[in-house]
Amino acid sequence: MKPTSPKDQLNNRQFPRLDANYHVAALPNFRGGCARHEVPSFRNISGEYFRHEARGEFCSELLAFGAIVVTAAIPVLSNVHALADFLRSIGSL
Repeated sequence: MKPTSPKDQLNNRQFPRLDANYHVAALPNFRGGCARHEVPSFRNISGEYFRHEARGEFCSELLAFGAIVVTAAIPVLSNVHALADFLRSIGSL
């Protein structure tokens, strides 16, 4: 709303004066469609993530995962060896 002038106040109007001069912004390169025509697939999104963002962290996380797998595999292999010894001792009875 624009401020009213003293002349408008003398007319004793019921409604305030409104600015109705609306100008549309010009967009010369706008085609009326979507800005992007192709929808990226999950494979492309994950490929971009590993190419740009996670490359440095991936090696350290891979080493940590390998350490966890080796740490978990040692007791499992020990139990398999103990089970084989147990079955051998039962079989000889």
